[in-house]
This record gives sequence, structure tokens and C-alpha cells, in this order.
Amino acid sequence: MHGQRTCGEHEVAHVPSHAMEEISSSDMLMDETADVVPDADISRMIHELSSEDEHEVSAAAEFLFERAHTSHMKSFQNKEQMRMEGAIPSLVQVLSCPLSEARYNACSALSELAFQNKSNCLAILNTPGALESLTNLMSMREEVHQDDACLVINNCAAFCSEFCHRISLQPGLVDCLKKLATHGCFNSRNVAVGALNCLSRCERAREVLLKQRIVEDALIPVLQEQGTGDKFEARLSRAAMALANLVGDDPSCVLGEEQHRQILANTVRILGFASQGKSWAGIHFAPYGVLYPFRKLASNPSIHTHIVECGMVESLARCIQDRHKFEETGSTLELALSVTKGLMEYAEHHSQLRQAGMIRLMRLIKTDMCVNDECKEMAGEIMEKLLEGHLAVWMSQHPRLGGQSPLHLLDEFVTGIILDHAFEHH
Repeated sequence: MHGQRTCGEHEVAHVPSHAMEEISSSDMLMDETADVVPDADISRMIHELSSEDEHEVSAAAEFLFERAHTSHMKSFQNKEQMRMEGAIPSLVQVLSCPLSEARYNACSALSELAFQNKSNCLAILNTPGALESLTNLMSMREEVHQDDACLVINNCAAFCSEFCHRISLQPGLVDCLKKLATHGCFNSRNVAVGALNCLSRCERAREVLLKQRIVEDALIPVLQEQGTGDKFEARLSRAAMALANLVGDDPSCVLGEEQHRQILANTVRILGFASQGKSWAGIHFAPYGVLYPFRKLASNPSIHTHIVECGMVESLARCIQDRHKFEETGSTLELALSVTKGLMEYAEHHSQLRQAGMIRLMRLIKTDMCVNDECKEMAGEIMEKLLEGHLAVWMSQHPRLGGQSPLHLLDEFVTGIILDHAFEHH
């Protein structure tokens, strides 16, 4: 029997080619740990992956999984050592081992190595036979293989978005994800929908997914399922996000109004957790991945009011305020500003945006040396729109235009204090 274990699962962003290059937390950690002495036990276990004894191979793969797991205090250093010492090609070979337990442990180790580590994702995807072996495991009847093989694909697509197109072109892979999303066990369904959501954020992969009828044969059936619990709701939200990424539509066409509103509420809730760096339903969503579909949905006449009522504005403000905490800082900020601009189209939300401190945040963006020109330009447009109220008040002070206004009775200093409290300090 395979023991119950929790592997890292993450939702992150497709980073546009024009996005500003950022130094990730992983890059900074690499500098700090460059002189760390390699773990001799890890080196020994990597060597044992080539053993002729399948049980020794299985034990070695399980050991590497445990040392790579995010719960280990030296997880990052251990992952770096494993890649540098050639563990990944050896683990890929174990995916074809006759012993089921060895395949399971190797798959678990690879999914953990890929979690929050782009270099390891690249190493996995560049290893000959890796995608083919993972596709084979997903097509097996053994649920544990399906889950972990899906998770490797999910994490690689999440952390190495430039390879999403290549992943989607692997013969049989998307078809396996489609089948697991609708007919797999509960966990396999969750991870398969997550992987499809990650792939859907890549424009080139989008074309492949549409041709393979992902919308009709996977996403719509998932959205029509009935169930309860956070993990089930997370699956529906991921399917709705993928649908928006692929066709730009909200799922109201295939859902009842009440269920549609609930999915939107849960998706905004996910953004709230993501903006605070918290997991939800055991999943670490990155803000970029949740914001990505809202770039199209925020200005939708049938959606904008509901998502604001669910807390969208506050989560956007948090994403902008804490922008430097996110691994994909530039692209996350760009999306947050884009969604904010979408909400700005509706005057009824301006007051709430001011109350969330957006004017102050836009000023910070405009003076932040680490922010690119495109984001600064968007921040300027948002701030100008939010400050239109200033112009209206000052016009009321004009002897001719505002002569009948009660504000005309106040001197400019007092009016300035009123404006300061009314706008800038929010």
C-alpha cells in the first residue's frame, strides 16, 4: 500500500515576453546557499537510483521526495543539489520501473522537485522521455500514478509557462488530462483541472486546447457537476478560470445564475487567500493565476458588481500593496492594474476604490523605480480618474461656476483639508 502524502500543488502565472525581468526569491536564495556543503545522504541516494534492486531504487526515490518536500527546512538547497547531481534524469528513468511503488515514489519526488522551482521544471521537461512517461502513467488505472503524474504536469506548467505549448503538444497528454478531469478519482479530477487551468494561460497552448475540445468535453462537464466542500469548489473555480482564459466568457451560459454567482464568489475568495500568501483547499494559488481571467471578466456588465461585493477591490489593493512579495512581481502588478482599470469603467465603484487606498497606491507605483513604464502609465490613468472629484470640488470654488455652492463659503485651506481627508488618506 502506498502511504498518504501531500505534494506541493501550485497555481502560477504565464509571464508575458514583454514583462519586466524580476529577481525571484529562488534566485536570491541561490546566491545565499551557493557555498552550502552538499548533503552526503542525498548524493548517496541519487547514486542508488541506478541500483539493480528495484526496492532500493524505490527507497531512494522516497528519500529524495522527503528531502525535497517544502516542509523540510533545507528544501530549496536540497532541490538544487538534486538537480546539479543529476537526480532528475534518473528519476525519469524510474518512471518506467516495473515496480509500482518505485514509479509512485519517483513521480512524487519529481512533482516536489518541480514545485516552486523553475530550473527543476526545465530540467524535467528537457529530459528525454519525461513527458511520454508521465503521459503513460496518467493513462494507467492506478490512481496514485495518475494523481502524481498530473501533479508533475501541473507544477511544470505553473512554474515554466514558456514550455506550456510544448507540454500541450505531447501526444496523448491533453487527452489524458481531459479524461481525468471528468472521469478520474476525486484527487485526479482536481489536479487535472488545475493542470488545464495552468496550460490555458499560454496563448500558444490555448490553440491546442481549443482544437482538442477541452471546453466542450472537460470544462463545461466539470462546471455542471454537483458536490460540496472546499476542494470541489476549488475545482469549479479553476474550471471557470480556464474557461475564461480560453474563450473569454463567464460560465453563466452553462450554469444556473445562483451557481454562477457562487463560483465567482469562491474565485474572488481564492484571490483573497492568494494575495495574503495563504493556501486554500490545500492549494497555493499565486495571485497572477487568479487575476489572469479577471482581466476579461472585471468589466463584464453582468459580473463587475458581484465581484466587488465579494471583496475584489480589497484583494486588488493588497496585491498592489504587497507586489514585491510575489515571485512574478511585474506581471502580477500589471494584471492587478488592468483589472482595476476594468472596474474603473463603472463610476459606482470609484468610492470603494478610493476607500481601499488606491490613490495612495497609484502614487507609490508612479514613483517606484522597480516598476516598468507600462504599469506607471496605467497607475497614472487610474489616479487621474479617481481624482476627478478634486476637480469638481475646486470648480465649486470658482466665483462664477460655483458661486451658489456652500463650499464657496469656506477658505481654500479648510477646503484642502476636506479634500485631503476625502481622497488622499483613503
